[in-house]
Amino acid sequence: MSKQNEKEKKLEFCVYCGAKLKEGKTYCPECGKLVIKIKPSVDKIQTLSQGEKPQIKEKQIRSRKCSGCGSIITSSILEQCPICNAKLEKIPRDQITLPGQKALPKSGFIFTDKKLVPEQKFILKKDTWNFREGISVFGNCIMAYIIIRLLIIMVFAFQVDGSSASNENIFSLLLRLIPDIIFGVYPLWYIYSKKHNIKKLGLSYNLKIFLLAIFIGVTAGILLFILNLFSDVFINLLYNAGIDFYDIYTDMAITNQVIKDSNPIWILLLMVLLSLSSFSTEIVYRGVLHNTLKERFEKDILGRITIIIIISLIFSGLYLIFFFPVGLYLFLANFIEFIILGIIYEINHNLYNTIIASIFYNLLLVLIIVYS
Repeated sequence: MSKQNEKEKKLEFCVYCGAKLKEGKTYCPECGKLVIKIKPSVDKIQTLSQGEKPQIKEKQIRSRKCSGCGSIITSSILEQCPICNAKLEKIPRDQITLPGQKALPKSGFIFTDKKLVPEQKFILKKDTWNFREGISVFGNCIMAYIIIRLLIIMVFAFQVDGSSASNENIFSLLLRLIPDIIFGVYPLWYIYSKKHNIKKLGLSYNLKIFLLAIFIGVTAGILLFILNLFSDVFINLLYNAGIDFYDIYTDMAITNQVIKDSNPIWILLLMVLLSLSSFSTEIVYRGVLHNTLKERFEKDILGRITIIIIISLIFSGLYLIFFFPVGLYLFLANFIEFIILGIIYEINHNLYNTIIASIFYNLLLVLIIVYS
């Protein structure tokens, strides 16, 4: 076979798309690629000599359009839209990788209607919170809390008698704890449904760490109880400043008397619900929000202090809104309590520290009320 014949065979069909090449042309009229310098293999020469067009490999599909917000997702591994959380259509496995090829790298960009953002910013990790992910989970918890709390307020609003003494009973105390308990259900369900690691919430267990958490928690609980004794000082300051439109001492006395007069079974149930409430609150504020903000703020002392102050203000603010005017008098006490719990959590980032501290503190208050 002469060199001239071989050259003619090379230029008869495009080795990229199989289109017929015109004589004297070095670029394919269909795909526009340079073909004169391509040296096809023996199999390709035989295929071309027989007049058969080479097989064209299908292009890899790596982008999807979100049905919710219309964002273009160029990742093949995301299961939901990071913008609106809508579920994305799954890409068939054979369209992600071609036979005989390695899997595509887990990288790409997401178009957010303004710019392309690296996919790594939205990928959910099993051990740590993505900032957008954590804020979304915390927001859902707050929404559930507000809805249930408003329903509870409506229930009490239907009571005809406005006397606190007649309306306050052990059942009303238990009913007020329901929003706090449900508060932390969603993060646990989220971790379970996504098959993420429970360490994402700061819950790590081994015997040595748990025993240390008990010691730290009990010590912190005693510190919180001592702090509670000094809360009267702040209340007196408010009274002296003329903020005495509500007799909080009478309200507290009525609540304490209701607990004292209750059946031991109801008191035991109250202690159980208080424990669940403490666990739920710490899951949301420390396990979700605190760990999420750690991913955004610097990991130095100033960043940690900022996180603790932000969380304390959010908790105290919500308590002030939903328990006004009692929340006004207890704002400073709640703020300092959450400051202490934040510091306790920062000791070794073990959520059991603050859970045990909060539970011990609440149970100690109930026991002192009952036996005082």
